[in-house]
Amino acid sequence: MEQKRILSFMICIMLFFGLNGCIKEEALNTEADIEQASILNGDLALSTAPSIGNNTIIFKLKRFSGSYVHTPEFVLTPGATILPKSGTELDFSQPQKYTVTSQDGAWSKTYTVSFVVDEGANFYGAFENAQVVDTDNPVGHYHQFFELTADAQKNIIWETANEGYNILAGTLVGEDKDLIPSFYPTSQVTDGYLGNAAKLMTKDTGPLGGMFGSPLAAGNLFVGEFRLTFPTVNSTRFGISYNNDTAPVALKGFFKYKAGEKFVDNTKPSQLTKDTWDGYAILFEKSADLNKNFLTGTHAFKDSRIVSVARIGTKEQIETDKWTAFNVPFSFVNGKSFDPAKEYMYTIVFSSSKEGDIFNGAVGSTLFIDEVELVTGQKK
Repeated sequence: MEQKRILSFMICIMLFFGLNGCIKEEALNTEADIEQASILNGDLALSTAPSIGNNTIIFKLKRFSGSYVHTPEFVLTPGATILPKSGTELDFSQPQKYTVTSQDGAWSKTYTVSFVVDEGANFYGAFENAQVVDTDNPVGHYHQFFELTADAQKNIIWETANEGYNILAGTLVGEDKDLIPSFYPTSQVTDGYLGNAAKLMTKDTGPLGGMFGSPLAAGNLFVGEFRLTFPTVNSTRFGISYNNDTAPVALKGFFKYKAGEKFVDNTKPSQLTKDTWDGYAILFEKSADLNKNFLTGTHAFKDSRIVSVARIGTKEQIETDKWTAFNVPFSFVNGKSFDPAKEYMYTIVFSSSKEGDIFNGAVGSTLFIDEVELVTGQKK
């Protein structure tokens, strides 16, 4: 529903509708979204703020208390209603379904709400599991990766910007064409290094994307959350809790890469003449405010909370059609060190265009990623 509101705003600008026309559209109160989520008298049990996706909400708990009975509360778009009601105590040993209905009763949306225990940072991403997200755009269907916890709960650790690209999807090929997951910048493929893998491709965004300052969309994949806003680079929220008493040592995995034919610096002059890919992991200090525990897409490795970084270098930034290993060590920055008594966050980020965050790149650049591992175990 958020997509519908933003798209309506775009169309108002594009078609030069009068001010009254746009206000009239918004006044229909057709939105049916959950905007905020919390646990009644229980936010201290959360490791991070609840993750709110297009049709999923995940509460990540610091530890298992022996019971999955919780009382979540929700803030909805104005005038909307929800069933079961906000503040209802339910057993979340299995995910629960909530239906949000708009004020005018014409629109509804079903959310799957889960409680999962944060199991630590011995992280391994094989991309074997992906679900298809059916979006507010009736023709768009994209992949969302998930991992399974020890008790078989879906845990959405990896995110993409597919939701943002979905706003443009209908304008690129026409509303009458059904858009399968491979149309989007990031999708699952079956021919991975082992089993399935992730495919990231830099895509054209068409006239509408260019009009709003996003002339291309790099395929991206990151540990964290995507919350659609404008400018779109601010929609990425990098980071989840790092529950480990030893420092991360290295980022490992396998890749294949092919650069697109024509590199274009759309927004800022670049030293690149040919596109290349990027991948990195960051350990950063946890904030006391759960709602600020993330790095934005504009962090540029300058955020004062960053403790250590592992980043792909020129040795790995090559074109290859064979699965090739990478193993990048972490390095401490700004004189910092790891303190096991402190709380930290971490993220892992991949992009099919290194400068995709500033919309420089080559349409068609394609990166395959598989068997990603965050190596821990060395005390600092």
